[in-house]
Amino acid sequence: MDGMSELPLSCRLSLWVTSAYAGRLPLDRALVAAAAELDHVSGAERVQDWSALGERVVAVALPRAGATASVPRGNPELAGAAAGAGECCYSPALGVALVPTVEPFGPAGDVGWAARFTAYDCDPVPTHRLEMLSVREAERALRAEIASATEDLASLGAVWGAAARDVADEALGSQRWGLPPDLPVRAVSVITLAATVGRIADLGLEAADPSLVAGEAGRRLQALRRLQRAADEALETATNVAALAIAGYLPADRLP
Repeated sequence: MDGMSELPLSCRLSLWVTSAYAGRLPLDRALVAAAAELDHVSGAERVQDWSALGERVVAVALPRAGATASVPRGNPELAGAAAGAGECCYSPALGVALVPTVEPFGPAGDVGWAARFTAYDCDPVPTHRLEMLSVREAERALRAEIASATEDLASLGAVWGAAARDVADEALGSQRWGLPPDLPVRAVSVITLAATVGRIADLGLEAADPSLVAGEAGRRLQALRRLQRAADEALETATNVAALAIAGYLPADRLP
């Protein structure tokens, strides 16, 4: 989707809405900012009810098929929907999750983008479980996987692809992160690194390397999938840690 933010919609909603809960901006402005590139959004207004019921933070999960451990428990329909979308955000205190569906609409030549959030009940998530997350450990694990994937691909003589290189170059000066101001610097650093690496892995998976034989192509695929998952995990952790810092659960100047 040209012109869209580099970040999943759930990550942006988590950070903007948590900022609104903390009194940094009105909630209606936060909802607009979180989905600034979209032409229509429905269902996200449920977060207004969460605030009225005392919620202070919106958390995020970025699951994939077979890797849904971070999705709140208690509702198998939620796990499947979140894995299909690759994302969800949720109220840890209230046990409610929102899964976005982003789709094009309109005639050819005048296509817009709409997001519809579907709500799912689930078990509450104790805040102390989220407070155990470490942005430093997430960054360490991601950088280790970057090194491992790079070594594996180099040993195969595999290529990332021109599109992946373009994404990396553009991201260095990108203004398309869609983040609210005054986030913890370390969290922002990991968010942008993870989002960039994840996008590169996605592009690598979309474009096969025709120079590789079947066995080597399989190893390339495995390396890129590991990198993709590591990037998702780091992005999820850094987003949640940043949200906890905004809400006052963690010291913004001394993130774990």
